Amino acid sequence: MTIQLKKVHPDINDIKAFLFGFIKGGAVLYFFYRSFAIVLILGFIYGIYSIPLERKKRQSEWRWRINLEFKEVMLAVAASLNAGYSIENAFKESINDLKILYGDESELAGEIENIISMVKLNQPLEEVLMEFAEYTKVDDIYNFAEVFQIAKKTGGDLIDITRTTASRISSRIEVKREIKTLIAGKSMEGKIMNFIPLGIILYFWICSPGFLDCLYIGAGRMVMTVLFIVYILAFKWNERIMDIEV
Repeated sequence: MTIQLKKVHPDINDIKAFLFGFIKGGAVLYFFYRSFAIVLILGFIYGIYSIPLERKKRQSEWRWRINLEFKEVMLAVAASLNAGYSIENAFKESINDLKILYGDESELAGEIENIISMVKLNQPLEEVLMEFAEYTKVDDIYNFAEVFQIAKKTGGDLIDITRTTASRISSRIEVKREIKTLIAGKSMEGKIMNFIPLGIILYFWICSPGFLDCLYIGAGRMVMTVLFIVYILAFKWNERIMDIEV
């Protein structure tokens, strides 16, 4: 028996992602083309494109929450090992700490329960942890599972390993939090900059009606297409700059 990966099916979040992408993309397209036909066609395409982007974002947020909770698991496991618990029971006791800290919103409590269930079915804990690490794709969990697997085979100090792991995870998380705080302001500035070109177009629409009409017919559409491509490239460049991994 192995850990069953969660299959991705269309759900309410995908519908929301499509609608949000369609509305956002359609609004931007209308500024550059002022054509409902183009808005409907390209907006629909961007709505479809938004679904995997939103899924990736949700997965990233899920891994971040898993990482935060895994730190607490390591602290709880280290404390239980110090108190004389076996490693299997130490993981079982960590579920109580997760439920106290995060309640029913805990992402990891159910996963730990699943791990304990597999151990009860005579699955080696080190193998189950490695499968779980591959499932979550969280570096800290994978590193711990790898070291834990070696320690179980060679008789290493599990208490010291879990304590060291908890300390390193805490340090990494603090660094990530500091980076998120530092880039939060710049990220907001970038989002504001994304709206400035659209604001300029809207300003001309309101204050000088007809001034931009030449850009929505004939060769003017080619000019707007070039500007639209430049706008999208700048938008993606801004996203790439803000996407910092630790």
